[in-house]
Amino acid sequence: MTVYLDVLLLTNFWADYALLRTAAVLTGSPLPALRGMLGAFTGALSALTLLLPPFPLPLTVLLRVLSAWLMCGAAFGIRHPRRLLTQTGCLLGISLAFCGAVYLAVTLRHPAGLLLQNGAVYADLSLLTLLLAVTAAAGVTTVLARRRQSVPSGSYRLHLRIGGLDFSLPALADSGNLLRDAFTGKPVIVCGAGLLAGWLVGFPDPDTAAASRPGFRLLPVRTVSGTALLPAFVPELAAIVRTDRPMQETPVDVLIALSKQDTAEAVVPACCVR
Repeated sequence: MTVYLDVLLLTNFWADYALLRTAAVLTGSPLPALRGMLGAFTGALSALTLLLPPFPLPLTVLLRVLSAWLMCGAAFGIRHPRRLLTQTGCLLGISLAFCGAVYLAVTLRHPAGLLLQNGAVYADLSLLTLLLAVTAAAGVTTVLARRRQSVPSGSYRLHLRIGGLDFSLPALADSGNLLRDAFTGKPVIVCGAGLLAGWLVGFPDPDTAAASRPGFRLLPVRTVSGTALLPAFVPELAAIVRTDRPMQETPVDVLIALSKQDTAEAVVPACCVR
């Protein structure tokens, strides 16, 4: 089979970009377009192994794992090894399903212009076919994202420990709260200052209180009324409790953002209550 280098790189670039987008949705990780393209380009370069003689299976598996790790590192960052491991495992699982489908097609149909070797895929596709495939992948990713953002029915409470004080706050699970910390990828729970009055009483204002906590940062927030910077920090403990299942407490790894507006409930991202 004649393998064209530009087709090999282009098809793998778009396939890897779609896989990274899906992994980002499933792991709840932010993925800016440029970072996604960088990760996809890294994966496309690993497809050049298709031009080499066939590898033993253990070496092929090792190269696929290394390629997935490099792709996720380029796309999501390497600041947090544990989160990177989760993202890499998710990407490997999606890639395994994708390669399995391609292998099945090669085995059963023997299509012309399709080659699977050393864990790399070559498909001699027309530009129209490639665009349709990418559009379909984007549609699947959108469906997964919407399902992930759906909120299970039920009412909730948020248990917090801040500065040695324990709080039990009414909580609202909101699919519209998509706030995430850009550095750690952690979801952000928004609490009105009035809900934490017992802790804030020793500080002149909420900003000073938040700045006294570890992991403090300012998060840009955009709403229909404008943009603002909310002070956020890492609590000593955070857990979600469904009020109809009071004995089941689910710890969550989140940041708490302080809003100067008085709210009756803490606004919790939907991903924290699944």
